[in-house]
Amino acid sequence: MPSRPEELHPALAAAYNAGDLDGMLALYDPRAAFVVKPGHVTDGPSELREALRRLVGIRGHLAVHPDSFVRSDDVILALGGYTLSGRRRDGTPFEVGSRFADILRRQPDGRWLLAVDNGFNSPWPA
Repeated sequence: MPSRPEELHPALAAAYNAGDLDGMLALYDPRAAFVVKPGHVTDGPSELREALRRLVGIRGHLAVHPDSFVRSDDVILALGGYTLSGRRRDGTPFEVGSRFADILRRQPDGRWLLAVDNGFNSPWPA
């Protein structure tokens, strides 16, 4: 579990790339919000699980590149970019990317977890 904010995104990418849904879910705050697409945010743990299950089902490769961490007490705004690559069902390759703005929250036990995961800021690279 990430004890430093800088460890969270690499742990998330590693869990995704391993196809580890439960490992990904363990990196989210119990009340986390996940932006599925602009204008649609998960509402509760079951919707978060379903959104991440669909994402893991793509079986792509995720690379996350945090640029900055702005801290205010037990909350951090993390900004950066990511790319997701893989193959479509017909076998053709794809690669998508965007900028992200995530909110990380320190837990009572010192771990940092994702409280808001918003991967839809602008095309990456900017």
